[in-house]
Amino acid sequence: MIGDRHLTMDERLIQIQDEIRSEFGWSLDKDLYVAKWLLDELVSSASQSRSVVDLNQTWDSIRQELLSHSGSVAIVGAAVEIEEIEGAIKQGCRFIVADGSGEIFSDLEDPKQGWDSVIGVVSDGDGGTGLSLSIENKIPMIIHAHGDNQESLRHLIPRVSDLPISITHQTPFSIDGMVNPGGFTDGDRAVCIVVSMGISVSNIVLLGTRSDVVGRFSGTTEPKRKLLKLRWMKRILEELGFSGII
Repeated sequence: MIGDRHLTMDERLIQIQDEIRSEFGWSLDKDLYVAKWLLDELVSSASQSRSVVDLNQTWDSIRQELLSHSGSVAIVGAAVEIEEIEGAIKQGCRFIVADGSGEIFSDLEDPKQGWDSVIGVVSDGDGGTGLSLSIENKIPMIIHAHGDNQESLRHLIPRVSDLPISITHQTPFSIDGMVNPGGFTDGDRAVCIVVSMGISVSNIVLLGTRSDVVGRFSGTTEPKRKLLKLRWMKRILEELGFSGII
């Protein structure tokens, strides 16, 4: 446990992950096991021609694309409505999509207008139709490992063999080829990633980010448990400096 000294933002976000594990009874050992397993699957599997350098390069490429954009970056969350997307496109936003939330682009008159503005997708593997659409559109992926998503990742890995991939974990340890930017749900993790890459909170727009409802594009989940997770999402976003989250 981190002591009482003043904590950096990174340390506070990691500490929140410890608190979440305690709240839900999850194992740090299992989080670490799945993280190392995912890394090994991506760099050692005969079906994957990747290296740690490739994984790091995807992270750097996404970061450079974010930093080169002069406008706002919009995080597309699971409760997003089409009016939010249409407004963000008019404002010239680029998108980082939380898992299956890219399915919202299918509601546009021209879905390509949405997909062409996406820089990356943040996923733990359970995004359903929206995640499949991201794969079809060849969107770079930041794939997350945690203790109870090994099977989802096992099914996802063969589907993304030709996509640029970076990977994240949620342990306090340094793992070469992986990053822990903080975060818990795909939505707030996407925000943590963008902030860690150098985008200021004032340049980030949250779309479909609510803690009071289970979003239309959430993966299969038990509603009461999901709402508890969303309260942690809200805390993380407030820690980053966002306010007014419902």
